[in-house]
Amino acid sequence: YFNKGSVLSHLKRYPEAIEFYDKAIELDPRDPTTYFNKGNALSNLERYPEAIECYDKAIELNPQHCNSYFNKGRVFHNLKEYQDAIECYDKAI
Repeated sequence: YFNKGSVLSHLKRYPEAIEFYDKAIELDPRDPTTYFNKGNALSNLERYPEAIECYDKAIELNPQHCNSYFNKGRVFHNLKEYQDAIECYDKAI
């Protein structure tokens, strides 16, 4: 399910990708990369609050997941929440 979600994301078929990431999460809810990828798909759909939730879950599962901090910062930047963006970018470094 994870791989199919990844392919669908690359094809910019984000709603379908999210469905497959959800299935992958059901099978392995401890994989931070699945939450990260789901967050990216949600972000591409401008579903920012849900994307932040996914990045937070990826960080909870792996506090060293730098890409989640970085992409969460990008979401905050898009929301014009610049201080939150800076804090995320600092944690990504």
